[in-house]
Amino acid sequence: MGTLIPATQFSGLTDPVSSLEGAGRIIGEYYPATHMFTISRGVFSKALDLHDLAASFWPLLAAIPVIMGIAVWALPKQDK
Repeated sequence: MGTLIPATQFSGLTDPVSSLEGAGRIIGEYYPATHMFTISRGVFSKALDLHDLAASFWPLLAAIPVIMGIAVWALPKQDK
């Protein structure tokens, strides 16, 4: 639930990010799901290639170390 609600509210799934105001727009522009939806729409609806979608791949690549770092920090090693 912690990631599902922001993914639908701030990523442009239901409303475009450009129509959001204030903190919602800032969150929407930095949220990785926003860029994933841009890539999905470009590939499936507009038949764009990798060169056309390159600007949306960089934020996703930048989010990988951040998300992995938070996961490693938040999920401590479990002893058997």
